[in-house]
Amino acid sequence: MSNSKMTEDDYRNNTSKYMVSERGRMPYDSRLTEETRVRDDYVPKKEKIQFVEIYPMPTDEHLPEYEIERLDHEWQQNWFRENGDLNIRIKTRRGDDSTNAIILSQIQKYRKDLGDFHRNDETYNRALEEFRRKNTERNELFHKRNDIRKALEKDALRSISLDDARKLGWIIENDPKYTIHRSSKHNAPYVFANEYKDKPLTREKVILNDKPIWLGETIIVDEKKGGKSRKSRKMKKSRKSRKTKKTKRTKRNSK
Repeated sequence: MSNSKMTEDDYRNNTSKYMVSERGRMPYDSRLTEETRVRDDYVPKKEKIQFVEIYPMPTDEHLPEYEIERLDHEWQQNWFRENGDLNIRIKTRRGDDSTNAIILSQIQKYRKDLGDFHRNDETYNRALEEFRRKNTERNELFHKRNDIRKALEKDALRSISLDDARKLGWIIENDPKYTIHRSSKHNAPYVFANEYKDKPLTREKVILNDKPIWLGETIIVDEKKGGKSRKSRKMKKSRKSRKTKKTKRTKRNSK
């Protein structure tokens, strides 16, 4: 997990690094699954001595993973103080009498203790549940943003909810550029989409859609299921109806 603040552009640009291909499954983005860490009880087919993952102290309290990373860091530091730093032991084992078997047993003890901590510590489990909740919200927002960006490109977004506009960063408190406007003609609130795209050659960022978006519900128009096609069918029916009435009048007059 990253300790630096990640933007939406970073998230999209790094997607290829996280794509996973498994036999019998479509390729998927591993970041969109709840569990992205290696299981505590994972044992490779051929056991070998490897350095253990170091959990650094996180610095950004706003990231959803901050609390579980902090707890992992503190637990690991306490374990190293009580049992010795495993990575230093692995690195310098040639200078003492430790055999591979002894070091492997220490690694296994470390894994077991870490697994027990993750499964049984109430504080950690509460933090993990909160992380999963925030991560689910972030993934849902990621998918919603993609749907809305596609709708903006097709000019198919008719309105957006206040909650979605705030979550997407279209409304930012105390920022006059990203605020709610009100139409003097319709007396209705609207916002501008805070979404950008890169120009193909210059990579210059340009606004994706500069039309005002009404505030209300999030409504995306699907022309295949309504809109112009439905209006077109109604018009054809009207013309047919007028033609039928004209024919009846002509017959009556001829009599």
